[in-house]
Amino acid sequence: MSLPSDALERLLNDLSPEQLRALAEGRGRLVFTPCAAPTRPRRSAPAVDLSADVEAIRAMDTRDGIVAHLADRRFTVPVLRQLARALGPTVPATGRNRAELVHGIVEGTVGFRARSAALSGGAWA
Repeated sequence: MSLPSDALERLLNDLSPEQLRALAEGRGRLVFTPCAAPTRPRRSAPAVDLSADVEAIRAMDTRDGIVAHLADRRFTVPVLRQLARALGPTVPATGRNRAELVHGIVEGTVGFRARSAALSGGAWA
């Protein structure tokens, strides 16, 4: 692969006369240093008022009810992450996709309550 002549010319034009002389006499060398990969700016999800959804999910007592509630198309992955954070520390917001986030919300809410009730009402009675 060859360097386009205009790129080489721009590179050499950036050097001082002393640097060009040292390069020509073998006392200097050009060194390529790769830059960090350019990163895409993260797009943050628009802020959505989820307070009604948080209350509705907290009031539900079945897994199927929560899954049906979250089937609405407005619950995109970024919105599900916001919802998970709003529901509290028992709900992970780290799912990689929609299915993982829905599962985390279900298990962090009604699943957590069911496990707590089983532990406190079962073996400890």
